[in-house]
Amino acid sequence: MPDTGLFYVLNIDPMRDQQGNIQRVIAISIRCNSCQHVTHSTGPDLQSIPGGTLLACAQCGGRQAVSNARLLECDHTLAARADISVSAVHG
Repeated sequence: MPDTGLFYVLNIDPMRDQQGNIQRVIAISIRCNSCQHVTHSTGPDLQSIPGGTLLACAQCGGRQAVSNARLLECDHTLAARADISVSAVHG
């Protein structure tokens, strides 16, 4: 599920290692569950922490540290939804 508690992950572009685990996040789009603002963060706007990423709302300033393992689950969920959408359109 792409809900981290404080944020809902809309899109993620991760850099992966050879095992498919997220090394770091290159870009992410999140919706704040408090104020509903959508924040798009890339490169220098994203702060990495050991084993995770710090997510922040550009409007209300809400912040949450999320493990990269949790973000990997979000990425898999988003990919599965995209596959279903493509199948529905082309099916």
